[in-house]
Amino acid sequence: MELGGGRHLGYCTNVHPYATLEGLVEALEQGAGPLRERLAAGGHIAGDQSLGVGLWLPREVAFTVASDPAPLRDVLAEHGLYCFTVNAFPAGDFHGAVVKDAVFRPSWAERARLDFTLSAATALAALLPDGLDGSISTHTGAYKPWGAGENDHAALAAGFVAAADGLAALEDATGKRIVLALEPEPLSTLETTAEVVSFFTRHLQASAASRRHLGLCYDACHQAVEFEDAATSLDALVAADIALAKVQLSSAIRLPHPAADAALLTPFAEDRWFHQVVGRRADGSLERHPDLPAALADPRAAQAVEWRVHFHVPLFAPDLDGEGRLATTRPDLGRVLAWLSENGGTDHLEIETYSFGMIPRERRADLGATDLLDCLVLEFEWVLEQWEHGRTG
Repeated sequence: MELGGGRHLGYCTNVHPYATLEGLVEALEQGAGPLRERLAAGGHIAGDQSLGVGLWLPREVAFTVASDPAPLRDVLAEHGLYCFTVNAFPAGDFHGAVVKDAVFRPSWAERARLDFTLSAATALAALLPDGLDGSISTHTGAYKPWGAGENDHAALAAGFVAAADGLAALEDATGKRIVLALEPEPLSTLETTAEVVSFFTRHLQASAASRRHLGLCYDACHQAVEFEDAATSLDALVAADIALAKVQLSSAIRLPHPAADAALLTPFAEDRWFHQVVGRRADGSLERHPDLPAALADPRAAQAVEWRVHFHVPLFAPDLDGEGRLATTRPDLGRVLAWLSENGGTDHLEIETYSFGMIPRERRADLGATDLLDCLVLEFEWVLEQWEHGRTG
């Protein structure tokens, strides 16, 4: 939806499980379309206003839509939806039984990643409403635990520069500018703001195409897990002339007292996705764990004074237990929204709570969001309330 001033708010369809175009269409018909109706009924969106969606386009769907965008374009129009951004981070089955580090395959040193991403860009160019720029989120190269060879910055940068050249050619052919948005994540090649600034300034700002078509996807959950102050981080990106192509509105789990309460996280230690854990020690230093089960199994990890867990939880939830022992980084997300309201920086805001289905059922019920549609409505309402507060006060 349009927030005014050229800003667009939507949600990412990676919360829905699908691997085919038919599955995506079903998600739009049974998820995004009814969501728009609920928001309209609540007075949050005008009757003739379209709802923005960020389409997750896995590899085969991207190639299919790029070759023939008309069917998907028709479905979007039929349900009062429009696409302004695409998620091309997971190329394969994001809702498979076990995803973990496969989400980083192919790496940006592989031709397959470039081909997939440019296909997603071709699809987005055909779906974008006239007058809008587009954005595509992707990972920052590879996965750190694979080692230095697969995280070679020069090789990964070559992939990004080739993507920028391809996006420049696409703009020449279609008139649609699309920015590839690198998304830092705990233990990915680039995870901290300092790493992002160093990589961009050393590798990605030499050509006009790179400066016009490469930027950042700032995920509020990820940077909160890194214990980064939102305003400081965002100010540093602006100072380094790194475009904020897209901001993903997301919230993580925060455990204020790991020694006493680590067991509360056991129901969240699931097998599908990584849930990286960053612990802050009493001296302020950070300790990183590749996944929640590993942190829970390490007695030394509980000596930290606080844990942050990469598990996307509903934006409106202050905690997940009603007592604050199993808290969230919602205050960090509020600071991101406040900074954006004051400073601008990006036109693309995307709600992304893809792991909603992995939250234990009783916790979802306690939050008043027994199903995904309830959760999405509450998330949009919370964001709109925060946005209005930021703009008016």
